[in-house]
Amino acid sequence: MFIQMLFTAPMQFLMICLILVFSICLHEYCHAWMAYHEGDDGAAEFMTLNPFRQMGFMSLLMLAILGIAWGAVPVNPAKLRSRRSMLKVSLAGPAANLMLFLLASLIFLLSGMFGKNFQSRISDAAIFSVVYFVFLFGMYNFALLAFNLIPAPGLDGWNILAEIFPQVRRIGSETVKGAMLLLIMLAFFGVSYLFMAGGWLMRQMIYLGSLLGGA
Repeated sequence: MFIQMLFTAPMQFLMICLILVFSICLHEYCHAWMAYHEGDDGAAEFMTLNPFRQMGFMSLLMLAILGIAWGAVPVNPAKLRSRRSMLKVSLAGPAANLMLFLLASLIFLLSGMFGKNFQSRISDAAIFSVVYFVFLFGMYNFALLAFNLIPAPGLDGWNILAEIFPQVRRIGSETVKGAMLLLIMLAFFGVSYLFMAGGWLMRQMIYLGSLLGGA
């Protein structure tokens, strides 16, 4: 289980927990911010980065034990000012993860441009810890972005799809149950590939930076 990492690799455990808590809370904050600015004044109380408010005790406990966490911001569609408001709200969360992934990628790109001077210092423990943190930060935010865009009930991707194609909402309950089963299967068997893809992209940023820097 994930919590075993606390004893085998405590620094990595703390890094991952910090990254996930911050990233999920910012994801939910952006949902709340957009909902508030689109007319749902009740979302104002979720405009916070407090993990106990955005995630809750059970989510934080599951994060520590299993490495699985979630958050949720209730939105009242009746208060939203336009028919595209819900689409904006649904996109706001993934947009936060995209922004964080791009920030980490930019840091890696610039780091790669330092060339050999940076590469020679990466063996220093403090420098390596910072680089590894940024690597994990980018990798996890890419995975959160991609996972949340899966068009399955309960995820932002489903709401985005339903707002673009309203007929999706008329799909029968059995189909929805099938989609939920697909989501569970993806969670167990597909998430590792999202992490691999995110890690690969982060490594490419260092490589691209070294090319641009003429290293």
